[in-house]
Amino acid sequence: MTDTPKKPNRRHVELAQKILEIATERGMAPGERMAEQAIASLCNVSRTPVRKALQILAEKGLVLPDTDGGYRFAADPVTLARTEADFADASEEDLHAAILRDLAAGRIGDVQTVASLQRRYEAGRQAVQNALIKLSEDNLAERGSGQQWLLKQFAVGAEALVKSFEFRLAAEPLALTMPDFKRDATAIFSLRQSMLALKAMDERDFDRRLFERTDMDFHLLIAKSCGNPFMAEALTAHHRRRFALPAANHVGTFRLMQSNTEHLQILDRSNGAK
Repeated sequence: MTDTPKKPNRRHVELAQKILEIATERGMAPGERMAEQAIASLCNVSRTPVRKALQILAEKGLVLPDTDGGYRFAADPVTLARTEADFADASEEDLHAAILRDLAAGRIGDVQTVASLQRRYEAGRQAVQNALIKLSEDNLAERGSGQQWLLKQFAVGAEALVKSFEFRLAAEPLALTMPDFKRDATAIFSLRQSMLALKAMDERDFDRRLFERTDMDFHLLIAKSCGNPFMAEALTAHHRRRFALPAANHVGTFRLMQSNTEHLQILDRSNGAK
């Protein structure tokens, strides 16, 4: 009897997609070595999930094993374009987005069951369970008693953006001044390169997608580096929840450019740059 191939962990698949985005943004050429530690630092994860993600990319022929161990980049732009859609299940992504939209608009309550969501969205049980698991991993839902799931409406409602900013304004300056704050030179260098690239763009060609990635990496780096595990846990959970939500397209490009400059200044000061 033939064993059914094990489905890759969703987090590893997402990390594989993130690695491809980083490679594309930095213009990596085929044959260039994929440094596990540099990728781990940039993605704010350990080397173990990076290895799993690289194995997924290797199975798709996007990276190749190196004779000295590890992997080398093997993809070209045409290959990347063809494989970009392979990393997501569109139906489950649509269901996840629909739940968030309805929760934010108050069209569904914050206490749900798999069965109730199946009926509302006419979806299969597995698809609903996967959407709820994704929400829980992003700190937007948690299991309740019995068959119940508790959805965190406060995190996606009308006041969520203001309250989220208030939390960051209070917590992140403190995190940067913690006595055990540790600077990750590799991650700082990579982040700075992306920020400088964004700074060189004008409003017409400003890359919002690159900004969103750099913005997330910047905030998660502060959390990771603060040296206080309780603060790191709170900030990381907050930002993973925040970045799991759809991007705010109403924010003007000029404001994003200002934000990038502010982040670059903070990064340089935390790194001791003159």
